[in-house]
Amino acid sequence: MTVTQIAKPPAPGTPEWLRQVSPSKIPALLGVSRFKSQYTVWHEMAGLVEPAPINEVRQDDFDYGHAAELAAREYWLYKNPGWRLSRGEVAYSNDAVPFPNLATLDLRASRGSLRKVVEVKTARDKEEWGDDGSGDVPNDYAAQVIAQQHITEWTDEPADIVVWFQYGKPKIYHVEYSAQLARAMFDRVADMWPTIVARTPPPALDDTVSTYETVRAQHPDIDGTTAVLDPILARDFLTADADLKDLTKQHRGLKTRVLNSMGNAQHAVAGTPELPIARRQPGARGAVSLFSITKTDPDAITMKETSAA
Repeated sequence: MTVTQIAKPPAPGTPEWLRQVSPSKIPALLGVSRFKSQYTVWHEMAGLVEPAPINEVRQDDFDYGHAAELAAREYWLYKNPGWRLSRGEVAYSNDAVPFPNLATLDLRASRGSLRKVVEVKTARDKEEWGDDGSGDVPNDYAAQVIAQQHITEWTDEPADIVVWFQYGKPKIYHVEYSAQLARAMFDRVADMWPTIVARTPPPALDDTVSTYETVRAQHPDIDGTTAVLDPILARDFLTADADLKDLTKQHRGLKTRVLNSMGNAQHAVAGTPELPIARRQPGARGAVSLFSITKTDPDAITMKETSAA
């Protein structure tokens, strides 16, 4: 049998788990993850760096996610009469895939002989989740779910993602399986797999926080020697550092003015027609945080024309 259910899958973060290509790793391996870079996941899977430890805040997020799964399960069942759901996670492996693989699903849906993937995600709101207003699933989550469909071979029915928002009602997103996209995804991972096993060559460096933290973790010691940098790299670094300090001051001043203009409002808009600019939301320790609406094109903000007197 090509697809096998795994009764006792390795726990996330363990060496055994790191040696498996799981759908949650595939977005990062493809370079489309918003949370982890290709460079980082490659080094973790190659055993060259340890995954970041789960701190108390992160563990609380996991605990909240598991609790939300219980409510999301009931919500999905209400919206899909005639279907059944597993009581918890189920895991599968597919020996037709040309590298070690393990797909752990939040929930398995069944109706007669039909099976489908059901995932549960949590987010503060649609913007944090990644919905730009189109109703489409963000690319990284879509890649993860298509990988789950491909490994389980449950491709006749679209997969569902139940997103449990802290603000607003939950929403069920649908992901149609694309055989062409799945083949392209798995071919890219298959090409990369030998480099993970050989631990060389690594992916190229990039400008993500994830890669920066990984490079820093690779070199924890200071041996007292002096490294000679490429002159262009040195010049670019010092120039960018000076520019950043100036931009940080300018940005802080503009944030202060926006906050002052918003008062107690939650959302800020501008232009004709009005476009979203920023939002205020509760932050840590009772503070209020300001977030820009990055999807708004600044050049699209127009001034209302006034007729001459």
